[in-house]
Amino acid sequence: MPPSVPANLALVDLAATNDVLTASKTAVEGVFSFDPANPGAQADAAAKHLTGAARTQVEERLGEVRQTGAKVTTVAREAAVAELTPGSAKVLVLLDQTSTRTDPVQSSSGGAALLVTAQREGGKWLANDIVASPTLAPVPASPGGPVAEARDSALAAARTGLEAFMRVDSNDLDGWIDRQLAVAAEPLLSQIRAGAQNTVDAVRTQGTTVTVAPDMAIAAKSAAPDLVTGLAVAKTTVTNPGTQPTERVLRITFEMTRQPDGWKLRALSNLPVTG
Repeated sequence: MPPSVPANLALVDLAATNDVLTASKTAVEGVFSFDPANPGAQADAAAKHLTGAARTQVEERLGEVRQTGAKVTTVAREAAVAELTPGSAKVLVLLDQTSTRTDPVQSSSGGAALLVTAQREGGKWLANDIVASPTLAPVPASPGGPVAEARDSALAAARTGLEAFMRVDSNDLDGWIDRQLAVAAEPLLSQIRAGAQNTVDAVRTQGTTVTVAPDMAIAAKSAAPDLVTGLAVAKTTVTNPGTQPTERVLRITFEMTRQPDGWKLRALSNLPVTG
């Protein structure tokens, strides 16, 4: 009996994965960039790349930008497909934006994270729904070969591992470091040990508590039997004594390696804003 085809084709069907990645990145860059000297370019991009609710969502977000007269340039820095079927896909896109005004002269840069739900119409991928700072419930495991198995098992471990790093209780800092060590592999393991004391001292002095919202958005960029790379978007709330809680959205890149006792984080970092 031939092996079953996975329900989730992300990274299993590389051609389809690359097609929807390219389409989603092109759509995001086109519809979220705006030049007052050439307003038709954004309108053309919206007509070409959007369908359904995404048309209204983009218009709502760009309304204030048009009124300010700012030029906005959007670059899709990273993207990964969380879920893929022949007719639909969920794509996590991390983007940077630069806004420039001439009167008065002013420039600013910022980063964002989007979950693009794409659907295939007439042989091409169109963005049907676009959610900023997204959450995403874990995609069900989809048995069907070594790539699907590695992708799904590594992402499940990454979800647990990333939370072990982000969730902080200043009353249990030794436990926090222990949880990090339990989910890490080299070279990250040595980095944790080398910086543990300074990290603990700084957090203890500040009295910081960090909570993590459920269902962080997570997707694999590449998957091999022993190494999976990916992206994650996590919503956190940071509280220090005497201050109001601060909500933060973290854009994370990570690498998972298969070890004898399971998948471990070998690298992770926050994606900085460029521009």
